[in-house]
Amino acid sequence: MQLAQQPLVPGVERDAAAQELLEGVSSLIRAVRCIEHRHLGNDGGLRRSDASVLKVLMKDGEQRGGEIAGKLGVDASVVSRQLTALEADGLVSRRPDPADARVGLVSLSLRGKAQLEALYSSYTQQLRTALSDLDDDALIAAAATMQRVAVAITEANKLVRQTPKTGE
Repeated sequence: MQLAQQPLVPGVERDAAAQELLEGVSSLIRAVRCIEHRHLGNDGGLRRSDASVLKVLMKDGEQRGGEIAGKLGVDASVVSRQLTALEADGLVSRRPDPADARVGLVSLSLRGKAQLEALYSSYTQQLRTALSDLDDDALIAAAATMQRVAVAITEANKLVRQTPKTGE
């Protein structure tokens, strides 16, 4: 895919390679959201954000809601509301933190683990079918490149947040 070499903003030089990457990332995000929408909509109402919370718990085990919020880059109050709903659905369980009874520890329930595994199994099968022309080495190389891009963008975003705005 070759984009037109005209600048997006007149008078501002265009970096074609970076723009191609941005367009590729945007297309990938849209494609993933389409798959998620299809699967999540048919999965009893599990939202993308709920799946993200469950995935953190599956990967990192029992933890405080604030830790989950930090890993997802959202406010703790957002995760707290999600956890209340997920607990009511039987997908997570909470218990008091023995080190600090004012705080709760959250863990993934067996039902939550099963629902998340089923969701990602379905995703994996669909992705494998869609990319059947790529072997495992090509998939792993693509994944490594995407992870590198994600880390670089996350780090750049942190720097932008730390830089004071001028003209204010």
